[in-house]
Amino acid sequence: MNHSECTSKADFSKLTTIFRRIVAIILFFIVSFSTSAQDSSYARQVMLKLGSVEFAGRGYQNGGIDSAANFIRNEFIHNNIKPVSDKYFQPFYIKVNNITKSVLIMDSDTLNPGKEFIFDIHTSGVDGVFSVLSVTEEIRKNKKKLAKLSAKAEGKVLVLYKNQASDADAHKWYQNIAYNNPWNAAGIVLLDSTNYTYSVALYSTLEKYFVARLHPSAFPTKPVKKVECHIEAKYFPKFPVNNVVAYLQGQEFADSFIVITAHYDHLGKMGPAIFPGGNDNASGIAMMLDLAKNIKNNSFRPRYSILFIALASEETGMNGSTFFAENPMVDLKKMKFLINLDMVGTGSTGITVVNATKFPTQFAKLKSLNDSAKYISNVKERGESCNSDHCPFYKKGVPSFFIYTTGNEYLEYHNVNDKPENVPLTAYNGVYRLLEAFIYSF
Repeated sequence: MNHSECTSKADFSKLTTIFRRIVAIILFFIVSFSTSAQDSSYARQVMLKLGSVEFAGRGYQNGGIDSAANFIRNEFIHNNIKPVSDKYFQPFYIKVNNITKSVLIMDSDTLNPGKEFIFDIHTSGVDGVFSVLSVTEEIRKNKKKLAKLSAKAEGKVLVLYKNQASDADAHKWYQNIAYNNPWNAAGIVLLDSTNYTYSVALYSTLEKYFVARLHPSAFPTKPVKKVECHIEAKYFPKFPVNNVVAYLQGQEFADSFIVITAHYDHLGKMGPAIFPGGNDNASGIAMMLDLAKNIKNNSFRPRYSILFIALASEETGMNGSTFFAENPMVDLKKMKFLINLDMVGTGSTGITVVNATKFPTQFAKLKSLNDSAKYISNVKERGESCNSDHCPFYKKGVPSFFIYTTGNEYLEYHNVNDKPENVPLTAYNGVYRLLEAFIYSF
């Protein structure tokens, strides 16, 4: 190869680099212009639908999770976002336990399920009226009194006054009694001022006793003598669910992907109580669908294809993301970057980026975009954490961020008050524009 040929190739390479930079700048301004009219109205509509009574908390009773999956698929179809294969659904099975009846009466007070008490999911059902033994801090600290009480606890209900405890060891003691039930009680009523959240994740076998957490507003003001409990539960070892998957083809690298994930399931129902899951995670699904809808209608597509994965069953233990990572519909090595959205309905103090320290180049890019355009108040870095659906992909080697908004303007979580109409969407438009700019920057 002669010198002129080398010079020609070097010049061509420089021109190509310059051209790509110019295109990137043009795309940045196009995206900025195209999103200037973007607002949260479509996202709010999606959230209201997903959080409606019709969807029954997007759980495993009354067809809730199926209704949500069908709705998301229909939004992809309506917005002309194509399936990866011939179908939008990726089916798999999970194990679930549904509490279909939840009654708790303390003396003569019938408590309100969801609002005043929650049951632990690991119960196979209980039906009866029980006498009560109270375990206060005074009794816990007195070995003789505690030994006498524990000897007669079998078949009774224990009321544990964890709210009286002031140190970590005492808290652990109450948790151990509640969830290991060493005295073979018929049930546990846990008074805990620090944790009133429902969960449907099954991490142990089903038990014949019950654990009830009381909301502080329902704590008894005098010693309880009698507890009546009626729980009906139905266990499914193989409950069918679906991930919902679609994509937009990129203009340059059609076979490589920027991936947007968000889980669409929530906690469903506990008897008559419905857990709507407005922020967790109707907000993430709404932003994902909003991105799909608007990028589809933008004048220019990103260089990479965009894969949208609405994941099932995060609340039962990240089952949807784990299944997809183990059974990918596209080559995981073709995933350029993955952004997981979970709880993006606030934002007065910005966003936190999990895995920021693991992928500093991408984080620096995200932060630089925000520093330039001032989309949101803060982009905070956080290290590695397996706390949402990015984790199974990250463990398989896919570069991944998990992004959630921060702020004290809305604190409802895993309870019946996480309603979509109340989620403030404080920084929604800014987070949206930052994410779109980030997607186009690759």
